[in-house]
Amino acid sequence: MDEVILRTVVIQFDGRVVEVFGTSFDTVRDHVALMREPKIGKPDYRGRSEVVLGCRFGVDADELPELLPLLDKITAAVRAVQGEGPPR
Repeated sequence: MDEVILRTVVIQFDGRVVEVFGTSFDTVRDHVALMREPKIGKPDYRGRSEVVLGCRFGVDADELPELLPLLDKITAAVRAVQGEGPPR
């Protein structure tokens, strides 16, 4: 299982199910077959980017290097299960 622990969000991914735990929203649990690809918005004036992963949350620029590899794995799994190619 892959897990990323950020300041206000914890994301777990077992290859099929994504769980997002946060302090400002209820826990979100989605199967890759039923979800959209993760999206990352452009940084705002403080360097925070909005992430959409079954819910919306913000991350600071220094958190992105840890988060991006996991989002890439989730994106690959979404594409694979939805017929757009093999997982990476």
